Amino acid sequence: MQPTPPPDRHDEPPYETYYGLREQPFSLTTDPRFLYLSAAHRQGFDELLTGLRRREGILLLTGDTGTGKTTLCRAVIDALGQRAFSALILNPYMTDAEVLRTILRDFGLVSRDDIRNGAFARADLPQLLDTLEEFLRSLVPLNSYAVVIIDEAQSLSPKVLDQIRVLGSMEMDGRRLLQIVLVGQPALVETLQSDAMRALADRISRRMSLPPLPDGDIDAYVRHRLAIAGGKGAVAFNNDAIARIADLSDGLPRRINLLCDRALELGRAGGVTTITAAMISHAAKAISGTAIPTAEPVAAPRPAPRAPMPSLSDDFLPEPSLPAATGLDRPPISDEVFRELDLTLSAEPADFKGDLELIMDTPPPKSWGSFWIGLAVAAALVAVGAYVAVRLGWIRL
Repeated sequence: MQPTPPPDRHDEPPYETYYGLREQPFSLTTDPRFLYLSAAHRQGFDELLTGLRRREGILLLTGDTGTGKTTLCRAVIDALGQRAFSALILNPYMTDAEVLRTILRDFGLVSRDDIRNGAFARADLPQLLDTLEEFLRSLVPLNSYAVVIIDEAQSLSPKVLDQIRVLGSMEMDGRRLLQIVLVGQPALVETLQSDAMRALADRISRRMSLPPLPDGDIDAYVRHRLAIAGGKGAVAFNNDAIARIADLSDGLPRRINLLCDRALELGRAGGVTTITAAMISHAAKAISGTAIPTAEPVAAPRPAPRAPMPSLSDDFLPEPSLPAATGLDRPPISDEVFRELDLTLSAEPADFKGDLELIMDTPPPKSWGSFWIGLAVAAALVAVGAYVAVRLGWIRL
């Protein structure tokens, strides 16, 4: 399936329409249809379902925030079928009476009229308990389930926790009437280990823990949610993107959902069908509002600092050094050589010879002009020497 052209206006449809999805694949809701069963989630699901089917009173499910505990519980309730009545307590800061009111409301025992006229709010704790127990006893002939899920249970007050213990102890003919699932973070385990919570801890029949997803499951998790949302290959996360998700999410499904959801928005805006690691990094930056650390490139070595350019002064200029010997020794200049040249000079050949030797053995003066003059003289002497060597037969052409 080919995506539609990228949007160029702010009022374009969301990425679900662009990629041909029926719904948002990475929503933060606890929809049990999107539950991905890793090995640990499968074990937790089986343990929880078995405990509820066996009518066990109190069960414990712990894990770090964002591991999918509430979604798992909803999936278990769905697996119990239509005979299950369930209540979900999301606010752990309620009083014991407020907890009972929420349970009765979720079980469907309170009408809207009761809520409007205030009769429900005026009922005291004994009245609420009697109403709940009467309802639970009516479920026994129907072989129905009544399950209460209490989320963020690590924040419950000791009074509410003790009320939960009482509710989990209600029974009829040796059968538990109400089943309670305490869901919380690892701190809940420490709370239950205190002496004050010993009576409650002794009634917990099963303890389950959900770890983060391993890196090897993240790709399957992303594909699973895209498939549930109706994805048909119109969008994909490449291997580098999956690796980046693993690094940034620590395997927590909630963080994975946030990163993938924002990355899909970036993909729609860019008109692409493949989500890359760079998009995941941009998504993380947009979510957190902070820069994401990336691998820093290796800095190129800096060149050595150059010495400052000297001023062209006679005092600074170094004396030129003569080139190294080439293996050809300079023969001594004799009187016969000068006579052979037949040079017209004002001085005597012997005097010219001395002057020539003086020029060759004396260092050039310390100025650029004199240096070039000396160099020209030296070149002329080399030419003269070569001519003489040829005439004398030292060098044959």
